[in-house]
Amino acid sequence: MPTDSGEPAYPVPAEFDDDRFHWLFDYWLQRRENGRLPGRRDIDPLHFRHLLGRVYLIEVVREGERIRFRFRLWGSKISGIFGHEHTGHWLEDIAAPGTLAELENTLRTCALGARPHFWRRPMTAENTDYVATRRMLLPLAGDGQTVDMLFGLIIEEPAPANSAR
Repeated sequence: MPTDSGEPAYPVPAEFDDDRFHWLFDYWLQRRENGRLPGRRDIDPLHFRHLLGRVYLIEVVREGERIRFRFRLWGSKISGIFGHEHTGHWLEDIAAPGTLAELENTLRTCALGARPHFWRRPMTAENTDYVATRRMLLPLAGDGQTVDMLFGLIIEEPAPANSAR
């Protein structure tokens, strides 16, 4: 649904009530011009130092009909949550067993649809500190139209104290 300015409306879902999602989403929206997506050059990490450990950047690599995803940045906080670093790796090389198809579909949907994407993912049984992560993914396009990067934020949901999972 377009806004009064003709821009499409992209509401942040109610369950994403953390102010950090709203802050980064608004930052992304402010960088859109004339209905065009912002590019990587429009995003300045110095503007969101308070979120750097939680942000990630994924390059969208088109190889003919195939689309691949390479992590260009994986924040230190999210590395700690997941127990490993993703920076420089292809999605298919680091996806947890059984998750690749779902993750590729999510990233592809955001890239091809050129729309923000919000979702919640349960944590694996090995991680007892967190029950899930909430994630926001924002498309970036160097030419304003064709998505070539995905810019995201991950916030963990702590496990209730003394809970058995």
